[in-house]
Amino acid sequence: MLKKSTLLILVIICLLSIFSYAAFAAWECSRKEDFTGTEARLLGVYSPDGKNAWAVGDYGIIVSTGDKGASWDKLESPVNKDLWSIYFVDDKTGWISGDVGTILYTNNGGKSWKRQDSVSTVTLYGIFFLDNKNGWAVGANGTILGTQNGGSLWNPISAGRAGANVGEGDPGFWDVHFFTQKKGWVVGESATIRMTTDGGKTWVDQHDTAVTGIDNNLSSVEFANETTGWAVGEAGVILATTDGGSTWAKQESGVTEWLYGIEFISEKEGLAVGEYGTILRTTDGGKTWSTETSGKQKGATKNRLFGVSFPKPDAAFVAADWGMILKYKP
Repeated sequence: MLKKSTLLILVIICLLSIFSYAAFAAWECSRKEDFTGTEARLLGVYSPDGKNAWAVGDYGIIVSTGDKGASWDKLESPVNKDLWSIYFVDDKTGWISGDVGTILYTNNGGKSWKRQDSVSTVTLYGIFFLDNKNGWAVGANGTILGTQNGGSLWNPISAGRAGANVGEGDPGFWDVHFFTQKKGWVVGESATIRMTTDGGKTWVDQHDTAVTGIDNNLSSVEFANETTGWAVGEAGVILATTDGGSTWAKQESGVTEWLYGIEFISEKEGLAVGEYGTILRTTDGGKTWSTETSGKQKGATKNRLFGVSFPKPDAAFVAADWGMILKYKP
């Protein structure tokens, strides 16, 4: 009788756990043995349409899906260097940036990748393209690179001078976002936010730490339009602007974990991700942020979530430790 009662209790607990998880979990997590075939950190992810997506990470790993994340394939990579960022302008044309000045290019959806000469040897943490011609990459030691021909030629830009020696005492930049061919932003170490209005030829500092009191490192930047944008980083910091960066104000994230990635699908709805499985969502432009469950993960401690791509209201992907990718389940 005791055994039957114990069994019944266990069954009830399992059912309650399933119902509870179904009611509250919005993310599906898969690991290397049943998803990407790797235990490398996945540091960047990008999806242009919710159907096709690519993720990159340690040791040159590149994986892709063409079925909304139901299955993933490991792609051939020409390098074994850590890859940090990936960006596609459509389902065929994309770029990757990584260690030792690595920039890779594909025009066939990732079936093959070609190296591009970045004229740099520093780690390139962020890459962004406005279209199939105009792109920018940023990295360590104040490095900013630009191209106007799809990467056939990359030009270094430092301290507002095209062609200057890159990497002389400037803070490292970790992300870049352009909204027009002329107007863009970079973020990085010590709460640095810089803006250009001439395509990257010159840059001006925008963030005054004396005003906001924030000097945390910033990992990611995102603009929904030319005036409305956000930057996230260390200790759960979220900064926002509604005037193109002339002023920045702190938004209350409700967390202290380092936030590594942010992406908005509109002026109101966005996602931010970070340490210990942190996923934040806002539907009011960041006035309020709510925490979402990131699902079952490897090990006792939840893992770092490094990058997020949010192409549609019902589709999003997050790159994480141990070769894991989280897929949004509305």
